[in-house]
Amino acid sequence: MPGRRQPGQRKTRRRWLTRPDSLFPVETTGRRTVYLDINHWYALGEAMAGHPQKPEHVDVLHQLVRLVEQGRIMIPLSAVNYIELSENPRDHQREEAAKAMTLLARFSTLTSTKRIVGEELGLALNRMFGRPAFPVRVEKFGFGANFALTGEIKQFKLTGGTDDARRQLEAMLGIPVAEMEARVNAVSEYELLKQPPKAYWSTIPGYDPYAARREADRELASFNVMANALRTNPDLRSRPLDAIYARQLTIDIENNFVQALLNAGYSMNRRPPLRDRESLTTLLTSMPSRRVATMLQYHYLNDSNKHWKISDLRDNAALAATVPYCDIVVTDSAAWNTAVNHAHLDKEFGTAIFRSLTDLAAHLN
Repeated sequence: MPGRRQPGQRKTRRRWLTRPDSLFPVETTGRRTVYLDINHWYALGEAMAGHPQKPEHVDVLHQLVRLVEQGRIMIPLSAVNYIELSENPRDHQREEAAKAMTLLARFSTLTSTKRIVGEELGLALNRMFGRPAFPVRVEKFGFGANFALTGEIKQFKLTGGTDDARRQLEAMLGIPVAEMEARVNAVSEYELLKQPPKAYWSTIPGYDPYAARREADRELASFNVMANALRTNPDLRSRPLDAIYARQLTIDIENNFVQALLNAGYSMNRRPPLRDRESLTTLLTSMPSRRVATMLQYHYLNDSNKHWKISDLRDNAALAATVPYCDIVVTDSAAWNTAVNHAHLDKEFGTAIFRSLTDLAAHLN
């Protein structure tokens, strides 16, 4: 909900990027936000279930629980977390991770990439051309799966009825209506994380845990067209950033870009002064999420032997949304190596990026 802080969040502060050609404010909450890759959620789930991958993960779990309860950190989930967890066919692993997420994330979520990109485009056009005059700002953190997937908070709320009827209901339940609503929402969110047992998947009408995977297959095929062109076309190979920028505008954020231009008052008869490569590049590099996505892809593509996988694209999407807007990001080893040792995104955005839970624990200490 734009303009309102979520319960328990402290006052928003601003963090400035260090690149001289990209000085723009990035919002984070007053308490530190920690984003975890799905593999680390599995590790925490196993530690919570009593069979940790590493003995030290039990201590990390206790440390994170304490810091969450003290309000010193928030551990939001992303759409990528939800998607990857739902695709896992192992019932016990999904359930263990869901319990860890419930305990630590408490259903706090990062808003959808579409909304983040929409805000960034509005701000970028305003900085460059003064339009739109009042760019819409979006709340980065909210509650629940729907907020992660669409940017909108949807919760169960009892409506209708008289005050007397509500009092009678509370007397029957033994708890206030507000507490009943909170419990229903918590159970619903937990079940969304855990998902039904795999044995029932085929019996549930319309249930399709792999819908996002098929979309990712198409995205991967499209991305590999660019990757292969960069390997085989000598002219394109000499300017890989041009190919990445072009794909960003024509595929990755095309719908957002068109909508942002309309919101800024532009049309076919009144086009923005974005007529050359330089102006379009300036627009993209001034957008935090696109800067992260571009630099990750650029350094990944430098490895001509790399075979791209869906997990690479999802790591890219998750980091593009979390590195600019979270204080701490814990990803896998390959993504960490690219983000820190090659792209240096940790220094550029002032974000601590780690590859293990033990590194995270040491940093929080």
